[in-house]
Amino acid sequence: MKKIAFISDLIFTFFVSFLFSACFFRFLRLPLLVALAVSALCSTLVTCSVAALLNARRKKFFLRKADEEAKNKLLVHFALLPDDKLTDYFFTYFLSVAQQPQANFTPTRVKNLQISVGDTLYFLRFQFAAVTPDDVAAIFRVETEQTKVLLCNTLDTQAQELCKKWEIQTRTGEELYTALKQANALPQAYLGEGNKKQKFKPKLWFAKRNARRYLTSAALVFILSQLTPFFLYYIIFSALLLVTAVVVRVFGYE
Repeated sequence: MKKIAFISDLIFTFFVSFLFSACFFRFLRLPLLVALAVSALCSTLVTCSVAALLNARRKKFFLRKADEEAKNKLLVHFALLPDDKLTDYFFTYFLSVAQQPQANFTPTRVKNLQISVGDTLYFLRFQFAAVTPDDVAAIFRVETEQTKVLLCNTLDTQAQELCKKWEIQTRTGEELYTALKQANALPQAYLGEGNKKQKFKPKLWFAKRNARRYLTSAALVFILSQLTPFFLYYIIFSALLLVTAVVVRVFGYE
C-alpha cells in the first residue's frame, strides 16, 4: 500500500463519516454548530481506528517487501562477486560466529568457494541460474569425512533430489539472508546497484487509479444530498468530485 493511497483512504474515511454523522445529527435536530462539532469528533475517532488498522497492514506489507528486495540484492551481489572475494566474505562471517562464547570451532579457508568450519565443509555456489545436477556431482566427488553443506541461491528439482540422495545439506537464499541479517553481517554496499536517489514523482498524485476514489466520493455525496437540507452545497461538492474524477481519469498517469 503506497503512502499516497494510505493518506487518501484516511481523507476519504474522514469526509464520508463526517457527512453521515452530520446528516444523522441534523436529523435529530441538533443545532448546526453542535452537530458539526460532534460529527467532527465521531469522524476523527473513526478515521483513527481505520488508520491504526491500515497502518498495521501497511507496515507488515512494507517489511515483507523490503526483506524480499534486500534478499534479492544480496543474492545478486553474491553472484557478481569474484570467487576469492566471495570466499573472503563468508570466511569473515564464520570467523565472527566462531568468536562467540558458545562456539568451539575455528573456520579454515580450504580454497576458493570451500570453507571448513569444525566438522562441516561449506561449498559456495552462487549464480543467477539454479544449481544443476552437474554442480552437485562436483561437490559429491570431493573426498572428505566432513558433512557437506551447499550454500546457494536456488536449486533445480533434480539437484535437490541428488542432494538428498547423497546427503548433501543445502542452505538457500532465504535461509542465508535471514542468518546474515540476524548476525548483522549484511554487506554495506551491493554490486549491481546504482547510486540512484529517490525522487518525488508527481504522477503518484495524479494516477488514473485514484479516479475511482473521487467517483465513489461523488456518488456518496450525491446520495447524501437527498437526505440533508443543505442540498445545494452537497450537489456542488459532488459535482466538483465528479469533475476531478473525470480529469484524473482522462489526463492522469498510468
